[in-house]
Formats: sequence, C-alpha cells, structure tokens
Amino acid sequence: MRAKGFAAVELPSVGERTLDRFLLGEDAPDLRDDRARLTVTDLTAAAHEDYFRGRYREGLRNYARALTLDREQVSAWAGQVRILVDVGQYGPAAYWAEKGRDRFTDSIAMTCAHAYALACAGRVAEARDMINVPVSRDETSLDWLLRGEVLLRMKTSFVQRLFAPHKRIGRMGAFFCFVKALASSQNDAFINQRIGIAYLLAADDKRARVHLEASLSLVPDNPLTLYGIAACCRMVRDYEDVLYYVKRAIAGNPELDCAFELLQWLHRPSTKFLRIFSRKKRKEHS
Repeated sequence: MRAKGFAAVELPSVGERTLDRFLLGEDAPDLRDDRARLTVTDLTAAAHEDYFRGRYREGLRNYARALTLDREQVSAWAGQVRILVDVGQYGPAAYWAEKGRDRFTDSIAMTCAHAYALACAGRVAEARDMINVPVSRDETSLDWLLRGEVLLRMKTSFVQRLFAPHKRIGRMGAFFCFVKALASSQNDAFINQRIGIAYLLAADDKRARVHLEASLSLVPDNPLTLYGIAACCRMVRDYEDVLYYVKRAIAGNPELDCAFELLQWLHRPSTKFLRIFSRKKRKEHS
C-alpha cells in the first residue's frame, strides 16, 4: 500500500476518545438529525458507493451517520476500517478493527476486516493466524475478498512455491479466494475493482488491469478504477494512456490525491522526456 494512501483525511489520535466519537458521529449534531429522513440501509449504501468511487471523506461521514442510528451495523464498522486503510491510516484502522471485533465477537466480516487492517499495518503474521481457521458456509463474497487481500500480502519462499503451491498461502491462496469472491457474480464491479487494486499494490499489473477493466466496463466513470488503470499504464511505461486515464479520474473526483500526484509526476521534466521518447517509439512501430 502507498505510504500516504489514495487520499488524505485528518483524524484524531489513536486511543483518544475523540477518535471514537469521530467515527461514531458523536461530535456532529447534524449527523444525528438524520433519524427522520434517512434509514441505516440508505446511509450504508451511500457510504459503500463513496468508498467504491474514492470519496473517502464522504464515506466516513456516511458510515458515521449510519452508526448514529444503529451501533450494531457491522457493515458500517468494517466499511470504516477499509476506508481508513485506503487513506493510509493503518494505526487507526487496526485500532478500530480491534474495537469492532471486540463488539462483534462472532462476526466473520469483522474478523476478516481486522485481519486485513493488521496485514496492511505490516502485522502479517497476526493477520495470517486470524484467518487461518476453518471456512464457514456463511462466508460472503466480501469475506473472501478480504481473505484474498490478506493472503496477497504474505511472502512465500522459493521452497514453498516449489513444493507446497497450496491454495492457503501467498498468491495461490489469494487467487483461490478471489475466485470464490467472484463465484456468485463475475460481473461485480466493486469486487473486480478491489481485486484489481490488490494486485496493483502487489505490483502485478497484468492481473490488476484485467480486473480493473472488468470493473470499468460496468461502471465507466468510476474515478478510483480509472486511477488504478492509469497506475497500471505507468508500470508498463504507456505514458499517453496514463495521461488519458488520470485526467478522467480527476474529472470524476477532484479530491483523489493519488491521481493529482500521478499527474504531477507526468509533468516532471524527466517524465516529459520519457513521454516524448515513448511516443516516437510508438510511431516507429506503427
């Protein structure tokens, strides 16, 4: 994961009561005024859409609004954990995931979210032990997705890859989990996007692009997906496509910091030279 995350969100310090109040919407009276107008289902759906499109501030706000109405909304707790990871707030993500797991002790979703937060925080061994349990029939596509994202962060040795290419470890395990996540619907734009981003962060641009393009074909204007494809293009030095996709990403979400950073990188003198050189090579081969 990038050190700064995809966007910047200011949070209170971990361990302070103010962080809990922020994530539960207790410090914003306007959030508590939604009782008569919006349902928990409406708010969690809006927050999920915000997360899907990289609107992280709005996503945290809508999950907090949902929790002001119903503290027992596991999806809102887990959703906040995922957003905190995406914005590079690994400490708060692990802290909030642990609190959620203490609250929902029997929740598979919260356990997987906790493991995901720990893996992203670099505590991979703890995350592995947490998900290294018998699989339940109740596991959802999102649970399988989280398992896969954890496994993709586990490094395997040459000996393990050679003699034990087991589906429970490393990339093989992640691939198996992602297949299970997509089993109910290959045309799930969100699942495909997240698998693509997971592979992108693991520097596997080929697999990343397959899933990101599958997601983009279903939701063509998604800024976060567009940024992901731009990042894939950067990895293979396709600078013209980087510019095309990153401009579309910024047009769809001007607060997506990672897209602006990529655009700034494209306009550096050294990168401009590479773009000109790449353009000439394209013409020679066309």
